[in-house]
This record gives sequence, structure tokens and C-alpha cells, in this order.
Amino acid sequence: MENTSKKIAKVQTTSHALIIASILVVILYLGRSLIIPLIFGIILWLLMRKVRSLFYMIGLSDKWFPKWLKTLLSSAILFSTVWGIGLIFERNIQELIRYSDAYGRNLTRILQDFDSFSSYKVEDLVKSFNSNDLINTYMTSVITSLQAIISNVIIVLIYMLFIIMEESSFKFKIRALFPDRAAYDERLLVIRRIEKAITNYLGIKSLIALISSTIAYSIFTLAGLNAPFFWALLVFMFSFIPFFGVLISSFLPAIFAIVQFAGYSESLIILFSVGSIQFLAGNIIEPKIMGNTMNVSPLVVILALGFWGFIWGLPGMFLSVPITVIMVIVFSKFKSTRGIAIILSERGEIEHE
Repeated sequence: MENTSKKIAKVQTTSHALIIASILVVILYLGRSLIIPLIFGIILWLLMRKVRSLFYMIGLSDKWFPKWLKTLLSSAILFSTVWGIGLIFERNIQELIRYSDAYGRNLTRILQDFDSFSSYKVEDLVKSFNSNDLINTYMTSVITSLQAIISNVIIVLIYMLFIIMEESSFKFKIRALFPDRAAYDERLLVIRRIEKAITNYLGIKSLIALISSTIAYSIFTLAGLNAPFFWALLVFMFSFIPFFGVLISSFLPAIFAIVQFAGYSESLIILFSVGSIQFLAGNIIEPKIMGNTMNVSPLVVILALGFWGFIWGLPGMFLSVPITVIMVIVFSKFKSTRGIAIILSERGEIEHE
């Protein structure tokens, strides 16, 4: 009788967990327009704290250089960086739009040349649409997407500002939630572990992505590719997407090179050069520098990439690794979820309470 009761209780617990998980997935999907900017705002706030910590490392104490001034300067550095990147990005987009007619003519030429070495005739296809209209339509779509991105960036920065304003009260709220000193110290330790893991990941990843995108920018410039900063920025951004980011950031500029030059030699040079750099950075340099600090299984990474990409699209792909790292840290602190943390980890090794 006792065993039966335990089995029933276990089934009820499992069913409740599945129901809660399903509700969470629905909330994450329906609330993505609110949750995603908030998460990016938190990430920017963590980066601000990392920049602020550099002032302490060089010996600027709060006595002579107040904390609020460090916060202001750190935030200004981040804001200026985002603003500067946005301005250069906009100029590159304008450059692409300026040459849209030439891209349309080159696209028509490529489709016509395709007849000479293929049994499939595209002459009717070429006649059925105006390539200039196709390029202009694509550019309009890109501009619309960029406007959406810019509006989201503004929302992210607003979230970051409000988080900075609330920062001073975080410790008091945690202490009020956990009046017991041991519980308070434990929760504070978990928060600091999460902050350290995320900032280390973002720091190392950003450094490697910056080096890769800088080299890629040089390749794009030497090849004569229009708007090289735009494509280098794509290389930087897609470096944060595991596995598939390397392929996307290599193929997109290579495909564009075909349209710009109406040929394949420049495209192949860009594809193999940028692809080789991305492969070396992602598969050789990054593992040596990052080591096992993330403690996440590669299989779990690819599954998380698919899940968060399905729920949140491209932003979910960027956030898949940080979210999984947080899950491993949090789940490892509770007996009921420690098994999940072990499964998510790389070698089944997690920190115990």
C-alpha cells in the first residue's frame, strides 16, 4: 500500500512538472517581445558591471572615484559603442541600396549565363520578373527589419537603465527574501556564479569574434566587397550562434559576392578564407581558451539551439548557450533538479551544495 502511494505521488509530481513546463513554454513564446529585450538588457547590465570592475582593477577606489561615476562612465562606454556601431551599420546599408540597380543587372546576367552550362533553361524565369524590382523589394525588407532591430535596441537600452537604477536595492531584496544568513549567502553565491559564467563566456566569445570579424573585414575590403563593415558585423554576431553561425556568416557574404561581381572567383576566395578563419576560431582557439568553463554538453548545446531558436527565433539562438549555462548552475543547487543539471553538464560533474 505504501509503495502504491509513493508511485501515485511520483506520477502526480511528474505530471505537475510537465504541466508547469508546458505553461512556461507557452509564456516564453507569447511573451517573447517583452522577455527577449529584458534578457538582453540584463546582459548589457552585466557587461557594464564588468567594465566598471576594470576601474577597480586599475586602483580607482570609491573614495576618489565614486561608484556612481564608474557606473555612469561604464554605461556611456557601452552606449557610445552601440551608437557608433549603429551609425556605421546604417551607412553600409545605404551603400548597398545605392548599388541595388547594379546588383539587379548582375543577377539577370548570372541567370542568363546559367543557360550555357545547364539543361534547365531559366530564360522564361528571367522574363517573368524584373531583377531590379526583386533587389529593391529585398532591400525594402532589409530596411524594415533594421528599423525593427533599432527599435528593439532602444527598448533594450531602456531596460538596462532601469536595471542600473534598481541595482543598489538588489541585495536588500535578496536579504528580505532569505532572512536566514546561510540561505542568503547561498543565493548570493549562485547569482555571482551565474554572473561570472555569463560574463566570462561573453568576454571570451566577444574577443574571439572581434578578432575573427576584424580579419574578415580585411578580407572583404581586399576583395572589394561593398559594405565590408556590414558583413564583418554579421561575422561577429553569428559567432555567438553555435555550429551553424560559422556556416551562415561564411556563406552570406560569399553569395552576395556572386551578385556584386557577377562571377565566382571572389566568392570562392571569401568563402574559403572567412570559413577557414571561423573554423579555426570556433574549433581550435576557442576550446583552448574557454576550456570547460561552460560545463555544457555539446549535444545539449545543439538541442538548446534548436529549442530556443524555435521559441524565440534568431535571438533565441544567440541566447541558447547563456540560458543553458544558467540552467546548469541553478538546477545543481536543488536536490530535486540536480539530476537534470548532471544530464545537461558536459561530463556529469557539477558543484554540490
